[in-house]
Amino acid sequence: MSTSFDRVGGRPSGSSGPTDLLVPAGHDFRRERTERENESIGPFKISGTDHFNGKPGWSRGYFYRKPNRQDVELNFYNGQTLEDVNKFEHRHRDFYGRETYRPIDLLRYISPTDARPRRLIVQATPSAMAHSPAGDWRRSKLTGDVPLVFKLSEWALSPSDKSENGHRNLLGILNTISRTCLVAPLLLSILSLPIDQAWANSDFQDTYNEFPNFFWDYPRYAKNRMDMQPIASLEEDRAIRKENNKDLSYKVRLRRPRQLVVYQDGVWNLHHDPHERRSYIFVSWTSQHFNPWESQEDCKKIEQIAQNQVKKYGLDAYWFDVRCLAPKQDKDRYNADVYRMCDVIRGAHLVCVVLPHLSNKYKREWGSRLWTLPEAMLSQRPEVKFCSPREELMLTKLDMTDEIWTTNDSQGEATRLLAEHFSSVLTLGRLEIFVAALESLSAKRFTAYIKNKDNVELAYALMGFLNRRVQLDGSENLFQALARLSLENDTDGLVERMICMFPNPDQSANNILSGLIGPDQYGARLWDIQPLCQVSGIGQNNEIIVDQCRGVSIRWKAFPQMQYKRGFGFKRLASEVILRAGVYTSGIGVALVVSYGLSLSVDSERDDDPDNNVEIAKDIFFIALGGLALLFSLFLACIAPSAVRRLFGGKIRDSAPWLIGFEGVMPIKELERIVFGNCRGRLTYEPSSTPFCERHAQERLGREPSWVAASSKSERVVISPPLPRGHRFFTLVDTGQLTVSIFSAVRPPSVALICGREGGMLRTLLCHYERSNNCLYRETVMRMESMTLNKAQEL
Repeated sequence: MSTSFDRVGGRPSGSSGPTDLLVPAGHDFRRERTERENESIGPFKISGTDHFNGKPGWSRGYFYRKPNRQDVELNFYNGQTLEDVNKFEHRHRDFYGRETYRPIDLLRYISPTDARPRRLIVQATPSAMAHSPAGDWRRSKLTGDVPLVFKLSEWALSPSDKSENGHRNLLGILNTISRTCLVAPLLLSILSLPIDQAWANSDFQDTYNEFPNFFWDYPRYAKNRMDMQPIASLEEDRAIRKENNKDLSYKVRLRRPRQLVVYQDGVWNLHHDPHERRSYIFVSWTSQHFNPWESQEDCKKIEQIAQNQVKKYGLDAYWFDVRCLAPKQDKDRYNADVYRMCDVIRGAHLVCVVLPHLSNKYKREWGSRLWTLPEAMLSQRPEVKFCSPREELMLTKLDMTDEIWTTNDSQGEATRLLAEHFSSVLTLGRLEIFVAALESLSAKRFTAYIKNKDNVELAYALMGFLNRRVQLDGSENLFQALARLSLENDTDGLVERMICMFPNPDQSANNILSGLIGPDQYGARLWDIQPLCQVSGIGQNNEIIVDQCRGVSIRWKAFPQMQYKRGFGFKRLASEVILRAGVYTSGIGVALVVSYGLSLSVDSERDDDPDNNVEIAKDIFFIALGGLALLFSLFLACIAPSAVRRLFGGKIRDSAPWLIGFEGVMPIKELERIVFGNCRGRLTYEPSSTPFCERHAQERLGREPSWVAASSKSERVVISPPLPRGHRFFTLVDTGQLTVSIFSAVRPPSVALICGREGGMLRTLLCHYERSNNCLYRETVMRMESMTLNKAQEL
């Protein structure tokens, strides 16, 4: 099963927060989607605005409040109105192939029970409801589902609980006694009903809720051509033929240059298809110093230096792009020559750099250009020759990193690694070469051959460092070109690792290289991540189509009644005996009093019967016995709250796995009371799941952040850590591991995708779902315990 996701980053709302690797967080997907007429079925009469009137509502047993129209248009629609967004209906095909047509309105999620996209209801803390503006989702009060008998017992016993200093309050004890007297009869009544005992260990599903979804669209690029859309146009057919053409395909490596300038019979002429064993010099120059395309004088200067060097080394040929490239009018052949220049460099006897003067200024200007890096690094010799009309100099690749690339290249360390690798000083792995070359090239200046608003030229320059190349596509962006390179080459799962990275929020939203270069917010680099999924293709709009990852649906509407297993000891046995004995004795007592009371009233009216006194004595005896049973049951009822607490307490050995979220933050003691009914230290904070985690100094244990533990609501708002623009706090409770994690996002994610492993923990992508294009948008990346993997189902 495969699923499509990701425009990774918050279903962009104009936020400049943690950006995704694929689409900038400012990307307005809704405007893009409504403008694609082929995805809509025509005008739609507006009725979806009723979902944004801020009024309360009810659906499927849950009360909620609708979002406010002004807040949603301001914070999520980038100046668009609801009428602009809801202009069209969009087709949706679910996991079972059922088609529906709906406009864009509220945020939706895929129901794990019936695989239908439903409107999301998010439970929120009182502080979040009061201080956070409404999003494009429904919000409800944060509630739990605790059994009634446990609620009554805790209400009765909680006043006498020990305080933080370990003491009990006398008034609290008296309060508990009075409350116990009130709830004791009610407890007995509830426990006498013929229902399952809430404290009993029950069987439950030992896996998280799955994410039932499938991506039905064809990819723009697929790992296997069998998964591509059938050829439907002459242009696509032409692209396939060009790729199979040895003269025009970038994938076919050049074993020798297609053309060389050769000295023969005293004349320098351009030769086509030169002999494979003919040695030649590669001539490098930069447009900052010469303009040989338009100036014959500059062209003669460069060629004169090249010819002198050819004769000096006893050769008879050189490669000069002005002479050896195909004419620019022949666009296909010209592009093929440009992007296969790396093969020409590898085959050259020597790389000769022509400069006006050999000062450091000119050398550094040459080194600042994009295409000069592969010209130097791919040379088969360890040194490169620099020549001017009056002097010449030989520099090794390592010397060039000191003299040329150190001062004007912010990624000088990456360039040094490349120089050491191509000088056989050290050996870099495939992934390290890719990242180092990309980091070094990203600092270079260039004049793009391709008229493209994105820096796609960077990917084609990087192509020279790799084994396999891709065919030029002028319509693609930088991400698509890099992803295509990764899919075509063995880069140790670059894209799979890339989607697991969590770039720093202060990095440029439009720079996808931030996810490849340097560590992410968790301090990890690409090679630190082990992929647990496979990227099978790239979508039309930067979607990544993944397979074999594990997915979990996140529940937001309310906490379910917790199901868990505990150890069964003597105290629990005694507590259950007390409760059952109280129910049985009260039943017996009521039965005796009622039945023999009626018998006594009948016997007392029969004065003529000689045995009547015996019957009356018998009735009185059993009525008294029933009264004693009732008194005993009332005594047991008074200790029933403590017995109920004991039955619901104890060490949890296993619990039903859920991922449950809510908007805002809450002290963990209050949260545990909502989830379990009381606070006994069942829930703990994850020590290193998100950037907001705090840890104990001596042991790897999470602790509650001070800004969450603050008792004052206003204090929580003031001292909370800063968030990226448009983000808000959410809390995720993992009942399978009994852990709590705080994260920030633009929208509440409804899906957790486990896509990688790093540092002994899982890399999990938290994504929200967009029904209009059946895609997931990454909100954040969270680290989870490895044990979670066994309970998550594979997509």
